Amino acid sequence: MKINLKIFKKSIRKIKVRKPLEKKGFVIFQIDGLSHEAIKKALSLNLMPHLKKIIMRDGYSFDKYFIGVPSDTPFFQAGLLYGDNDNIPGFRWVERKTGDEIIFKKPESAGYIEEILAKKHRGLLKGGSSYVNLFTGGASRSTFTLSTFSIRYLFKRKVRNFDIFIVFMFHIFTFLKTFVYVFFEFLIEIWERIVDVVKRRDISPEGFFPFARVMSNIIFKEIETFGAIMDISRGVPSIYLDYIGYDEISHRRGPYSISALSTLKAIDRKIYHIYKEIKKAKRKYDFFIISDHGHTPSVPFFHLNNKKKLENIIADYIKNDNFTIYEFDTGYNAAIKRLIIYINDFFKRGSWNKILNKFSGKIDLNNKTIDNLGEKINWEKDKIIYIMNSGPMSNIYFSGKSSKMSVEEVEKSFPYLIDMLSETKGIGFIMGQNDNNEAVIFDKNYHKFYRFSDFFEKGAGDCSSLKYIIDDYNSKEEKDIAFLSIEKFCKFNNAGDLVLFGEYNGSNIINFENQLGAHGGIGGKQNMPFAVWHSSMPFAFESVNNSCKIYEFLYNNYVV
Repeated sequence: MKINLKIFKKSIRKIKVRKPLEKKGFVIFQIDGLSHEAIKKALSLNLMPHLKKIIMRDGYSFDKYFIGVPSDTPFFQAGLLYGDNDNIPGFRWVERKTGDEIIFKKPESAGYIEEILAKKHRGLLKGGSSYVNLFTGGASRSTFTLSTFSIRYLFKRKVRNFDIFIVFMFHIFTFLKTFVYVFFEFLIEIWERIVDVVKRRDISPEGFFPFARVMSNIIFKEIETFGAIMDISRGVPSIYLDYIGYDEISHRRGPYSISALSTLKAIDRKIYHIYKEIKKAKRKYDFFIISDHGHTPSVPFFHLNNKKKLENIIADYIKNDNFTIYEFDTGYNAAIKRLIIYINDFFKRGSWNKILNKFSGKIDLNNKTIDNLGEKINWEKDKIIYIMNSGPMSNIYFSGKSSKMSVEEVEKSFPYLIDMLSETKGIGFIMGQNDNNEAVIFDKNYHKFYRFSDFFEKGAGDCSSLKYIIDDYNSKEEKDIAFLSIEKFCKFNNAGDLVLFGEYNGSNIINFENQLGAHGGIGGKQNMPFAVWHSSMPFAFESVNNSCKIYEFLYNNYVV
């Protein structure tokens, strides 16, 4: 075992540290989904004592900043790692150009989008390490990074994916400690589930969540911390870690729940371990502790509509058997179906297909029988309405043409559908793009679309959601930035022909997914993440309104 461990450590050392140790590096510690408001609450409850000491004693600044629409990790990380997040309209969408589903639980989707970004821009992490992110950012080592698990790219990339994991497995003390943590995390989840049942709390279905909780809250957290400490000791120039445990539990039990906030205790200990390693490292590092977005407490849409989802409401209205109306299922049943499809796709490729056909002679791997999932959509020929939800925001795509439909074309093809949706419980406001390629918003009082700027000149109509959103911002400048981000988003080529935003009442937002914590749209704290950075740095996070600005600062100061 000692011999094997030496071999693995030697493999890790082979990653060349090209930049001289005299040049400063950076470490980004991302706490996924943690809003400025939620971390203030955690600090006040003394759940994060190590972070509090860093802020109070070591000259670090702590502030909120703005992340626009969509308030999702793909949009944020594309901007931070490549300086370009245009045309990324959520966590999942449909590309009319290719007919593909883009879903950021699929490695294929992350790999495809990263390939496009990397052709146009230089990644921020070249020569560095990426842990539990969606994209590599050009990193030399990428551990549990989604895009590197794409079958299409897995063996093409010159990226080390598993060496840290293997060394971790052979580090007996750390491995056994993690095993104990896993056992207790399962017990905690069972206890919390019992409490939920006794108190009749409304939470989303269990499914595989206990396993997802263990992976995100324990296994990923331990391995990425272990890897980062090794990287810092070796002087790797750039390291980006994403801790996703809080985000997972916030979706399920709410962002201010005891379950979600308690995950921050363990994350705070990881901040301490990494910060301690940074202070004694040979290379000087700047340390950034940030979040990518926040969460707004949410109520699932179907709770307001007699357990009907959007697809049921639209189907009941148009009553056309020739049309297939499909709403992407974010539940665990769909995850099982998609896992089978991914395995199917893997075995269809090249030599695997030949081997299987040789032995079976009868296996038809090209036959997809699971609800036609995974098949490309022909937007001109297929008759389909496709609903892609990202929390409190929903992109809706209509077939009939290969390019994006204007709201005039939607109204012509489906008369009064927009009127019906505007009156549906839980839908705050509806947007799209008109024939003049302008972002427009529907006024249900006058049954017509207005240009976004004109709509606000007339007082935001009678839209209570927008009025509450306006109240979230302290100055006219902040309000303008927020609404410019919505306007820009609606003009993305990949955004839906119609974009629905969940109703917001100043505290809770309607979620088109079955979750109690929401992000992806606008309203509440989902658009207000936090940042902690050293005060001596010539950069003000409070002025950030797009993660591309963070890329510009880091690239110009650490990469060039």
